[in-house]
Amino acid sequence: MKTVSKITALFVLAIVFIFNFSSLSYPSSLDEAYRDYLSNDYEEALQKAKSLQRNDEVLYFLGLVYAKIGNFSQARECLISLTNNYPRSSLHEQGMIKLADTYFLEGDLPRAQQLYENMAKTAATSNYSSLVYLRLSQIAEKQGRWEDKKRYLNVLKEKYPLGNDIVITDTIKDQEDFFTIQVGAFSDRRNAVNLKNDLDNKYDVYIIEDKTGSYVLYKVRVGKFKDRKEAERMWGRLVKQGYPAKIFP
Repeated sequence: MKTVSKITALFVLAIVFIFNFSSLSYPSSLDEAYRDYLSNDYEEALQKAKSLQRNDEVLYFLGLVYAKIGNFSQARECLISLTNNYPRSSLHEQGMIKLADTYFLEGDLPRAQQLYENMAKTAATSNYSSLVYLRLSQIAEKQGRWEDKKRYLNVLKEKYPLGNDIVITDTIKDQEDFFTIQVGAFSDRRNAVNLKNDLDNKYDVYIIEDKTGSYVLYKVRVGKFKDRKEAERMWGRLVKQGYPAKIFP
C-alpha cells in the first residue's frame, strides 16, 4: 500500500514538474506582445517579444517598441538587423522608414534626411513614398529651409493626392514660414493673458488658440524668426529667465 502511495505521489510530482516547465519555457506569441503594445504596456510587450526567436517580424516589432520608449540606439540595432538580413521581407521598407524615424525623433536631422532622400530615389512607387516626402518637408521646416519645404509638399500633393498623409500635408502647408518660441500653454485663457502681460514690455508676444474638438489650449508664443539661429538666441534668453521655452516648429 505504501508502494502504491509513493508511486502516486511521484506521478503527481512529475505532472506538476512537466506543467511548470512547459509554462516557463513556452514563449509568448507576437500577437500577445502586440496586444500589450496597443494597451501602452510597452515593458511587457518588450519582454514578450525578446523571448521570441528573432525573425523579420520580431525585429520590426522590437524596433517599434524601443523607439516608442525612447531607446533609439537599441531600436536602430533591431531595424538595421531587419533591413540587412531580410532584404526581401514585406517589412523591409517599413523597417527603413522606422530606422530613419529614429534619427528624426532623436533630432539628428541631417542623418534622417539622408535616409529619407535615399528612399525617395529608390521607392517612387512605394506605399510609403508619401510618408517619406512628408518627413522631408518636416525636416526642411525645422531647419528653416522654407522653399524646400514647399517643394516637398507640392510633390506630395501632386503625386500622392489620395495618400494617408495628405491631411497632415495641408496642416503643414497652412503654417506660416517662421520659427517661434512657446513659453506656456493653458486651458484657461486668463492664465495665458497674464503671462502675455508679464512679457509684453520685453518681447513681441502673442497668443494662439489651438482647438481640438471642444477642447481649447491657449499657447503663449514669442517672436517670429526666419532664421533658426536667431530663434535659438531668443530661446536661450528666455530659458535663463526661467521660462519653459520651446522652439516651434
